[in-house]
Amino acid sequence: MTEFAHDAQMYHTAQIVLAGMTVCCLALWIVGRALFKVNIPLALNLFISAAVGAVVGGFGIPWRHLIEGPMYYIYINLVIFTALIMLQVMKENGQMEAIAWDILVCFRQRPFFLFMLLMLMVYFPGMVTGVGAAAVLSTGVIVAVILRAVGLPPLETGAMLAVWSTFGAAAPPVNLPALIISGGLNMPFDGFTQILLVLAVPPGLFAFWYLGYKYFKVITPEEINRILPVPQRAFLLQPYLPILTILVIFLAISFFPRQMPDLVSPLVFMIGALVAFASGRRINFFMASSRAMGGRLFGVVAVFFVVGSVVQVMTLTGVKGYLVISIFTLAAVSPVLLYLMMGFGIPLLGGTITHLGVSAVLAVPFAFALLTSNTIVIVSCLAMFCMMSQIIPPSALGGYTSQDVVGLPSYTPILKRCTVPALVAIGWTIVVMIFAKQFAEIFVPY
Repeated sequence: MTEFAHDAQMYHTAQIVLAGMTVCCLALWIVGRALFKVNIPLALNLFISAAVGAVVGGFGIPWRHLIEGPMYYIYINLVIFTALIMLQVMKENGQMEAIAWDILVCFRQRPFFLFMLLMLMVYFPGMVTGVGAAAVLSTGVIVAVILRAVGLPPLETGAMLAVWSTFGAAAPPVNLPALIISGGLNMPFDGFTQILLVLAVPPGLFAFWYLGYKYFKVITPEEINRILPVPQRAFLLQPYLPILTILVIFLAISFFPRQMPDLVSPLVFMIGALVAFASGRRINFFMASSRAMGGRLFGVVAVFFVVGSVVQVMTLTGVKGYLVISIFTLAAVSPVLLYLMMGFGIPLLGGTITHLGVSAVLAVPFAFALLTSNTIVIVSCLAMFCMMSQIIPPSALGGYTSQDVVGLPSYTPILKRCTVPALVAIGWTIVVMIFAKQFAEIFVPY
């Protein structure tokens, strides 16, 4: 087992490990495309690369760290699974279609409000899971049908789903990178709601103006009934009962902490799933739950588990410390380079190790480098940068699922259409970060 001396040797070892992991990851991707004509699953690629990096650095195969790392992400994956079970039940029992029908009927001649509510439909799953792919695979399927019906081409529809799901995952109450960064700073995850909304909502509004507004056409009631069935319900708010239930519980926990026990998020979402099951048409609850946890989502969750192994190995081998010192050096040399590195370096690295991995590896050191500013605003901005990685290959968790929903053969055209909204989101986030103290005075409660 290699032991670090506190000299130049430890930096040399960290560089070797980082190079080994990078080369292995690229080699596995090339081999998969060249020999098998498929992409090797990202979770398997990252797991092997982490092990190879440790071996070339002289640490052997660190089985304990490879297995221990994913344990930290069990709770996060429970949140994702339970929220998706609730959304899947709502989708299969007709409640999602009923909500979409209401939106189309009421706002078919008002494009601004229609797009706003469709944006909220895509945002909501990301807000409660912290994962953009969850939004695309649940409400995104229905929203895609509506967007196509009101005139959007498949390319613009896929791009809107990709960016909306990404920005929605950055919105409160569940922002996973902000949770991870807060844990790295030993600070409570509290007071983030308003500033996260400030970061997440304006880019979403720009996206529908830039990508979809010019294609809008008024849809007739007859066309609506061909696209979506007329909902059958006992009373007006029946489709909304699961959402209202979890909102009431979360608000009660926030505003009445002494009277209301702090129910963990997975339990709240399971309560919402049971309310959805009881208030919609009859379905098989267990089969719906099984479908919610299958398909592409299983691969997404597998990546989140493996990211724990990658972060653990990077910490063991000194790569994480090497990156921390490099970031502090960059901050001392040029603040401009620091902001550019945050705005572009974090999403690019997150495209490989996902938004959860990059939040632990890069975002925490950046947060330490900017402790003189308002910490809540800085953490929120860094979390937004991390979220942008969900449209960046090779992982592109939200991007690839959007491609599947609209049925395009390649993700590249969607990525190109996402470029301008993504740059606007990054630029807006940098502005908020530069004026962190001023934004904190308005949008941070303390």
